[in-house]
Amino acid sequence: MFKKKKQSENELPGYDEPTLKQKEEHRYGSSKIRMESKNLYVKYGSNIGVKNVSVPIYNNKVTALVGPSGCGKTTFLRALNRMHDLSRDAIVTGKVFLDDINIYDPKVNPVTIRRKIGMVFQKPTPFPTMSIFDNVVAGLKLVGIRDRKFLNEVCEKALVQAALFDEVKDRLNSPGGSLSGGQQQRLSIARALAIEPEVLLMDEPTSSLDPKSTLKIEDLMVELKKNYSIVIVTHNLAQAGRISDYSIFMYLGEMIEFGKTKDMFQNPKDKRTEEYLTGKFG
Repeated sequence: MFKKKKQSENELPGYDEPTLKQKEEHRYGSSKIRMESKNLYVKYGSNIGVKNVSVPIYNNKVTALVGPSGCGKTTFLRALNRMHDLSRDAIVTGKVFLDDINIYDPKVNPVTIRRKIGMVFQKPTPFPTMSIFDNVVAGLKLVGIRDRKFLNEVCEKALVQAALFDEVKDRLNSPGGSLSGGQQQRLSIARALAIEPEVLLMDEPTSSLDPKSTLKIEDLMVELKKNYSIVIVTHNLAQAGRISDYSIFMYLGEMIEFGKTKDMFQNPKDKRTEEYLTGKFG
């Protein structure tokens, strides 16, 4: 499958060294790679939070980041849309590609990147006194969009995508803080979707929710992957098994294992992965 090397008179027959993308597609299937980290490090002073992680993120798939607390999952997730730029202490080296663009290229605007790669945080983050409508379209208003008809259309579409529209369509002027915890998290997801990202990052989005709300968010992620690539940090292995197509197991800042979730959970290749999945540590 790899492109044959053009042979000169002084060369032995051979092949070009395959790229990471080619290697991963050969090993895990031909699904399109939407994002890809290469030799990614994240350092806080003398502490290394992420060590030399190279991994693909596939299009229209859910990828789960699993591992014990403090293993670098959230640190890696935040590196995927340059959130570490907001920290004075963080130093990021290596590359992260969105399609063929290295998002850490100095010419790339991080604000633009965060519009393409949305983030949903662990705790719901609505603006509590702002209306539900204004919560959803806040990102668009921030860049100067004021056309009411357009904003109405975007708001409805995002709320429908977030499986929240039917519950709030008659009270869009009510404060975002008046919603339940699960509804607030779906409102946060709607706000992220309103700016039409290509990738959606989720940092333990159900950890503070009740089981019923958790199930709604899980069902929502399965539906959203039809249009988005999703990366989720979760401590809940059962959740990762239910909703993710691929999993990345991290330990002490390193990526220990990556593969299809079903394969990894049933037949882990690394002893540390097996010990974590069977509850021997974590």
